Amino acid sequence: MTFDGETISLRPSIGNWTLKCRSHYVIDRGKVIEAGPWSDEQVEAERRRDRAAKARFYGQTPATEPAVQPAPVKAAPGFWRRAWRWLSGG
Repeated sequence: MTFDGETISLRPSIGNWTLKCRSHYVIDRGKVIEAGPWSDEQVEAERRRDRAAKARFYGQTPATEPAVQPAPVKAAPGFWRRAWRWLSGG
């Protein structure tokens, strides 16, 4: 997370893979930007990467490293962006 004195940005992306909506987004200078959907394979690769990063952080040896890297985040207009525009009058 970064704060530029006025706005907050949050990267990498946030994914709600266990929820039915499977929303996926980033926050860039205070704006929520919906990111494209991920395949089941990309979600699983990110889960493996996350488990390995947590194991390294806590001084444990990761069981396995991810075999596939997730696709880059690509901004696409979606519900949250439309909602933000509507709320902010933009």
